[in-house]
Amino acid sequence: MNQTGEPKPTASRRTKMMKTQWMVRTACRLSALALAGALTACAVSPQHPQLQAAQVAGQLAPLLPVRAFVANTERTGGFVMSPDGERLLWSQTVGLDTGLVVRAAKANAPVTAYPVGNQGRGGGYYNWLPNSRHFVFSKDALGDENIRLFVQDADQGTLAPWVLTPAQGVRSFVVGMGPEGSARLFVASNQRDRASFDLYEADAGSRTLREVARNNGQVVHWLIDTQGQLAGRVRQLARPDGSDSVVELLQPDGQWRVLQTVGGFDSFWVLRIDNAARRVWALSNLGRDKTALVELNLDSDQQSVLAEHERVDLGQVLFEGRHGGPVGYVVEPGYPQVQHLNSAFGQEVQAVAAQALKQGLLTAPPTTIVRRSGSTDGRRVLLRSQSDFDTAELLWDRQTGSVQRLNSQFKELAEVLSPTVPFEFNASDGRKIAGYLIRPRGVKGATPMVVEIHGGPWARDNWLPASYNTRQLLVNRGYAVLQVNFRGSSGYGRAHLEAANRQTNGRVQQDIAEAVQWAVDQGVADPKRLAVLGGSFGGFSVLAQLAQKPHNYRCGVNVVGVANWPRVMENWPPFWRNLHYFTRAYGDVNKPEERADMLRNSPVSYLDQIQAPLLVIHGANDIRVLRQDSDDVVNALRQRGHPVNYLVFPNEGHSISKWRNRLAMWREVEDFFADCLGGQSAGFDYYQLMPR
Repeated sequence: MNQTGEPKPTASRRTKMMKTQWMVRTACRLSALALAGALTACAVSPQHPQLQAAQVAGQLAPLLPVRAFVANTERTGGFVMSPDGERLLWSQTVGLDTGLVVRAAKANAPVTAYPVGNQGRGGGYYNWLPNSRHFVFSKDALGDENIRLFVQDADQGTLAPWVLTPAQGVRSFVVGMGPEGSARLFVASNQRDRASFDLYEADAGSRTLREVARNNGQVVHWLIDTQGQLAGRVRQLARPDGSDSVVELLQPDGQWRVLQTVGGFDSFWVLRIDNAARRVWALSNLGRDKTALVELNLDSDQQSVLAEHERVDLGQVLFEGRHGGPVGYVVEPGYPQVQHLNSAFGQEVQAVAAQALKQGLLTAPPTTIVRRSGSTDGRRVLLRSQSDFDTAELLWDRQTGSVQRLNSQFKELAEVLSPTVPFEFNASDGRKIAGYLIRPRGVKGATPMVVEIHGGPWARDNWLPASYNTRQLLVNRGYAVLQVNFRGSSGYGRAHLEAANRQTNGRVQQDIAEAVQWAVDQGVADPKRLAVLGGSFGGFSVLAQLAQKPHNYRCGVNVVGVANWPRVMENWPPFWRNLHYFTRAYGDVNKPEERADMLRNSPVSYLDQIQAPLLVIHGANDIRVLRQDSDDVVNALRQRGHPVNYLVFPNEGHSISKWRNRLAMWREVEDFFADCLGGQSAGFDYYQLMPR
């Protein structure tokens, strides 16, 4: 990690105070290196009156170390059942790195651990192959999104994994699995042409890879059916902007049949093709505002709507196994809701939840409980249950009726963390805006607040149980955390998404500001102790909020934030096929007038309006928002003598994922917010002594 400089002193009292606090922290870090046992002396007590009052009253939640939120070695999760129902695969810490673990499905079986990480870079894909012997996993070692695939033989744990896609500078990913019982899977890779992904079939038994279909430069998705065969593709039409596309199905004679034409700004996402049942299921917003679950009959060409919601798009769709149609879906207008299309399966799942609660496997009745994976014969099923303070992964044996909990149970969470609560309000133009709020435990009245702004903007914040995540880290320090699904966020229909076009520096920012005002009016937030934090588009919004100053923000944290929209669009990754979305939302970089307007709405054009202290964080290998954007922000502000801290991680990209880097990042954020908002800091964490 390259950490450069600290804020230059200015005449302002705030900057002088922050400078002094930084000197104290630096002294603590130096002393920690000399005497690790004295680290607790470097913790920072709360300075905000409401937090101090809660501390005096003994109501403030215990201060937890940063490592509990970003490097918790006791955490396990992401369990996957093998197709034969005999094995489990999951993610957990192995040594000092991320790893995968395999064991038999029976309780208390011995485990085999595989240290497959990259110095703690988590979040990769993994899954069983159909033969239940091999599993595949992915690695993005440097954060540059050049993903490599590996296959491990679980019967020969000491055998080195097969490097399925060894080429450097190549992006590869799993498309689907081969026939039942086989050692085959389908992968897409741009090793031949960096702008296009060809389809390959890999055989883990023979460790061979063969090309199945070559991309003509127009295919954006390959589709594998439930029988484990290439069944379709999504092909963009030969339009200058690469927008409109067609979903095509492969016919027995090798020809392609058009199933659905999709407009450039429409959505038709194929979930499953079952040629044996002659059905296709998809999420579609064709001809409607909200995305619905639809079924297509391949014999009659009839399309029917199975489910839709008046307020939000349908989210996760639930299938009972490898074959057949959907059994349920999830929607999230506030708290998530599970709706079952198959009432019998839904009743079974609810009975399992009641049994797990009775056995003490759950801490509370679940808000949601959904199927995650299971054996092909349906006997063994993995379920995920979520409630305010618990995420449980359960193994349910439908034959014996037994239920066992697989992941760690942190019963103390209900005593130290805070629940996530949905909220909504009407914006000044009448549009309904939703979001989520977390308040610090044991604190009365208005507290300091961090506005966490999501990226995208075509994404959304979701409800999450209280767990050891970074939102709860901020709450544990004494801050309320506000998340806003402003216009432009996905999940709330086409009109809500498109309302942000050419308004990302205008009406979108007003939505965020009005959400903050809502929190102030509700007595949640102290208007004199507000901060903004966000990544990517969220980082852009941090800079916009600090410049526009709709509130007296005390500071901001910009993570891989966009500062120059023309540069982003001129450095488009060659394999991205959605430039038309950005052109509609921000402007055409090839048209001088629109390019000038894009630059005018970019933070690099109004950095002189930023007065609050700023922390900037970037991964050097980011291909989406180049590091140059953050360099420009930092250099311009420092030339003005403005307080700005800058962290650059040389082995990260658009997300900071390695636990050692995340620890360094969030320790810096923790101290930064303690300085400007008056919350707590746990001080130097001895995990920081580990080399990166």
